[in-house]
Amino acid sequence: MFDIREYYNSSNYGQQGIESDILEIGNDIVSEIDDIIINRSENLYLTDRYKTGGHLIDIIYPAAGYPGPQIFVPSPDRIRFFLSFYPYKEDFRKIDRIVLRPRYIEAGNIELAALYIKKQKALILYLTHPASYGISNSKDENSRFISISIENLMDNKIIEDTINKSNKVTEKGGNRIPSLWDIISLVDPHGEGVMDKFFIKSPEPDSKIFQALTDISHFYSSRGY
Repeated sequence: MFDIREYYNSSNYGQQGIESDILEIGNDIVSEIDDIIINRSENLYLTDRYKTGGHLIDIIYPAAGYPGPQIFVPSPDRIRFFLSFYPYKEDFRKIDRIVLRPRYIEAGNIELAALYIKKQKALILYLTHPASYGISNSKDENSRFISISIENLMDNKIIEDTINKSNKVTEKGGNRIPSLWDIISLVDPHGEGVMDKFFIKSPEPDSKIFQALTDISHFYSSRGY
């Protein structure tokens, strides 16, 4: 998982005058998210909540339910599940709301996983392949997760279709954490720019999952989401 700026700076795009276009797109995205948060986009979205200690996080999610398989569609219950087991609750102070956007944005096996709008302290989650994130050695940026996995925190009580069991250990001594955990640990309400963008690269995308995510995205986009 990486920030778009790192990807942008390490690519050839940085020399092609595209940065201004990216900034314009970013402004459009912020305006769109503002509309969802403030006006709920004409009742397209509902609000649930997660509370821990004295901090409350609004979970804003689509009012329209997807009629197909639910495994690929994030829900407030699933988000609360991951938040409940997140080991560093002080990080939640960086987030006032989580918006579930039922759209799939992908190019070249790279999926847009999330946006973090700083002025709103809003984390926007997009559709992605349902996988966990590997933490395998002390050189990883998030070394504080090295000895932590959601399986260990749950005492190995794995919930089907929520945790990726098939590859929970990537290397000897490695752990796997939900990608949401990694995003939460990295978001920063300070610093330059109006938002942070997070992408996930999928080395071997599953064609059936890709089609399912595309179908879900089309279902919601055709309904104004």
